[in-house]
Amino acid sequence: MISAESFILQAVVAGVLATVALDLWQRLLQAVTGVPAANWGLIGRWFAYIPRGRLIHRPIAETAAVPGEAAIGWIMHYLIGVAYGFAYLGLMVFLLERPATLLNGLVFGAASVVIPWFIMQPGLGIGVMGRLAPKPWMPPLVALVNHVLYGAALYGGVWLAAQV
Repeated sequence: MISAESFILQAVVAGVLATVALDLWQRLLQAVTGVPAANWGLIGRWFAYIPRGRLIHRPIAETAAVPGEAAIGWIMHYLIGVAYGFAYLGLMVFLLERPATLLNGLVFGAASVVIPWFIMQPGLGIGVMGRLAPKPWMPPLVALVNHVLYGAALYGGVWLAAQV
């Protein structure tokens, strides 16, 4: 059984490293293919409007900006990344009683794409699975690839933290 301190360390390291890997991947994808990286300012705007009772925008870019939205977006991005680290490791260790592996990291990453498909993309005004986007096939595909890569990086972070 894993100690509480080890669990926390592994979950935080995994979440942060996987989020950094995702950020680097998005920059590489943008440089090679022109697919834009996530706009964390718009994501921050979306999060800033949630306490005001507004979850869905048509589209978010047409909603009034809020002070500090880029910082809000980046902070939420990394907090969610760490939360995914806890969810992944908690699921493996406590619920399934299995070690973290590359395969279950990939599966976790693929399963986690339901959040952007069914919550974030509609909230940003591009509909479920990006169906209202100019290229409706792109948002769900990019989200799936990003989340699968993120899941692999979660496993890598857990493995790396376990070596300490």
